[in-house]
Amino acid sequence: MNNVLVVGVNGMIGSALYADFQSKQIPVYGTTHHPLKTNSEVFYLNLLDPPASWVFLDKKFDIVYLCAGVSKMAICEGNPETTYEINVTKMFALIEHLSSTGSHIIYLSTNQVFSGVVSYATNATPYRPPNEYGRQKVIVETLIQKHCKQWTILRLTKVLSLQLPLFQNWMMRLKQELPIEAFHDMMMAPVALSQVITLLVTLGEKKITGCYQISGTIDISYYDFAKKLARRLGCLEKLVKPVSALNSGIKRSFLSSFTTLDCANTIALCGEIPLQPADVLNICLQNGI
Repeated sequence: MNNVLVVGVNGMIGSALYADFQSKQIPVYGTTHHPLKTNSEVFYLNLLDPPASWVFLDKKFDIVYLCAGVSKMAICEGNPETTYEINVTKMFALIEHLSSTGSHIIYLSTNQVFSGVVSYATNATPYRPPNEYGRQKVIVETLIQKHCKQWTILRLTKVLSLQLPLFQNWMMRLKQELPIEAFHDMMMAPVALSQVITLLVTLGEKKITGCYQISGTIDISYYDFAKKLARRLGCLEKLVKPVSALNSGIKRSFLSSFTTLDCANTIALCGEIPLQPADVLNICLQNGI
């Protein structure tokens, strides 16, 4: 790789990807929406600002990873116009410019572009997003495939990291022998952050146009996953209490019955095999990320 740009270096995936490239001494630049966190390699970028104010548009990048945007489903649902401006209008303006300069675009998407009523959605599964976040991702995916020359779309299921506040809180309370609550009616097919970073680097090296997916092997409820965490930490499983996401105010459109994705072409490309939830948990705890 030559110059790499990671758009959104303050997010969980963007920060880990940026650090990985730095550790390998690959020339990497980033963007941040925090004006006080800029330097000669990290540019200020607020997707609500006019594109003419973006300061790095004169530079050329070999690979661009798009890790920025509003990814919380509740925020997208509650603020559709503002999040559309960020996630669709300005995001595609950025994509279009970078693509026109010859960059290979790698766009992070989600299982939420599919209905969630069937398991192991494939690239041939029709788009049927159940919520605003998924709808915005579908629009950008469609625009990229129609207008960009060199692109890769990577759809993700739930990415787990010890950095996530939810899991930090669970671990802290379990170790103190305090009860935790976890949703029995919210599903995920978890993948480890380190898996995602390895795959993103491989996709950048190969520069193959197409849609790829990474997913856990099965769907598991947050409640069942929390029980696995308790066992793994040597804590009492009875400390984990089941609660209903629906009764807690989570919209039904956020509660897909199935989140798993078919990963056949990802496996063929780089051998990244989907993992069982317990294996994903072990990777996160062993790597400390």
